[in-house]
Amino acid sequence: MDNLEVQKIFEAYADINADFNYELLTSGHINQTIKVHNQGKHFILQQINTSVFTHPDSIMQNILLVNKHLKKVHYPHAILEAFPFKNGEYLWEGQWRILNFITESQTFEKALSKEQAFAAAQFLSEFHFYLQNLDATKIKPGLDEFLNFGKRYEQFQKALNQSSEERLQIASDEIKWVNEHLFLLENWLLVADKMPIRIIHADPKISNFLFHNHKSDQINALIDWDTIMTGPVLYDFGDMIRSYTNLKEEDDPKVGKVFSYENYLAIQKGFLSHLQDVLKPLELKHMNTAALVVVYVQTIRFLTDYLNDDLYYHISYAEQNLNRTKNQIHLLNEMMNKIS
Repeated sequence: MDNLEVQKIFEAYADINADFNYELLTSGHINQTIKVHNQGKHFILQQINTSVFTHPDSIMQNILLVNKHLKKVHYPHAILEAFPFKNGEYLWEGQWRILNFITESQTFEKALSKEQAFAAAQFLSEFHFYLQNLDATKIKPGLDEFLNFGKRYEQFQKALNQSSEERLQIASDEIKWVNEHLFLLENWLLVADKMPIRIIHADPKISNFLFHNHKSDQINALIDWDTIMTGPVLYDFGDMIRSYTNLKEEDDPKVGKVFSYENYLAIQKGFLSHLQDVLKPLELKHMNTAALVVVYVQTIRFLTDYLNDDLYYHISYAEQNLNRTKNQIHLLNEMMNKIS
């Protein structure tokens, strides 16, 4: 987008002076994110991707609700702030928003050590601890059926019926593996409805934690609250395991040395640091079940997209989604050998 458009949107929030400038931040974001400098301060100007987040008003209400609650309970870390435009609304043209920019922060695309994995899991555990008394019924749905794992499998079955013969043949080994390991999903579905419904972050990838600097395991803030929703808190644990224990790039299809058991133990220890006495016995019992099913469901999602001719996930080469599928399968195979 051009300079005039950025200025026009930001002027709906504040007057612009001579030092106004901006830079586009793109790494790791679904939304278009712009860092703005004006009057000696930095802000985030962000365009919500409404094709993914179809309820932007609900998302903003959730952010404001969580922000207010964390302040009330004296949460000891930096908090995501949303600022109203001059008209009093928190969204401009239904999609643009102004957020605080948290200074002196470093992000990572991959967990670099067990210490870093522990720090992120501990920070998320504390986040959950401070949210435990916020009424979950006040959280509005922002992503429809995101945690409906049964539907993910139904979408996979539909893709099998609609895919080209060529892709079915190329992915035949992966299709067979997914069908042979359906028990991972079935094990979760047996207990999922009995899990307490809590407020979860739902996207605790390492890039959503702002570390103090590139040498430190100290974390300043947890960001990207767009996915905040209600559901089993073990989803957050499982997604951390999926993304922090994978020693390879997500599209590396080679077998061997994919899973870091050290990182797994570090995440488990960190996640329980504030939640050991909060989680119910059923939750504590099924942490491994959740870790396995989250990876299994992501395997299904990559494979489904490959069979559907790569409609959802961005790809940079023809078989990237299939390679992502293979990577998740290798990760799961090693996980099952270690933690099942």
